[in-house]
Amino acid sequence: MKSIDNIFMIIAIIAVCFAAFNLAITINKIGDFKSLTGYVLDTGTANLTIEAAAVINFTNEVINWGTGHVNETLTSATLTTEGVMNGTDWNNITSGLVLENIGNVNVTLNLTSSNNAASFIGGDTVSPEYQWKFSENETGSCDATINITTYTNVNTDAGGTHACINLGYDTLDTLIIDLRLLIPSNAIGTKGSVITATATAIS
Repeated sequence: MKSIDNIFMIIAIIAVCFAAFNLAITINKIGDFKSLTGYVLDTGTANLTIEAAAVINFTNEVINWGTGHVNETLTSATLTTEGVMNGTDWNNITSGLVLENIGNVNVTLNLTSSNNAASFIGGDTVSPEYQWKFSENETGSCDATINITTYTNVNTDAGGTHACINLGYDTLDTLIIDLRLLIPSNAIGTKGSVITATATAIS
């Protein structure tokens, strides 16, 4: 009986050894298969750089009062972009320049004019005036105090005038620049002035 048990034990050991040998061969074959088929582990990358873009645009860029004159009973006429017109024949303007931040960062906005009242309007029956003021086109566009909210003489200096220290770039992103002119009765000729807006990105 013991001899039979010994035989079964030997057979079992042989079977286990054969199974282990077969497993080793299988693992080796899988390794060879991976090598033959180019099976590797590697990584790829995707890179880009998104720049800060300080970009502004006048969506309403022209104010044109057209042709007119000071009434003969007055020494001057006043025109504004808010519907004031006490002269004769000029167009009645009810909207100022509109400036929008179309970039992807908040900006500090400065404005400068190409000329002052004397060189723009002329005349001397009274002193001419050329003024501006700023306001938000959408409430919350300027995430700081709006500078110059009442009519003030335009700035011709190279540095300009701060209109808004922190103008947004999302849905709240536009300012209105209203203008006011005081025209002496003896001022004549075709007049023009360029208002330049400069935006500096806020980091």
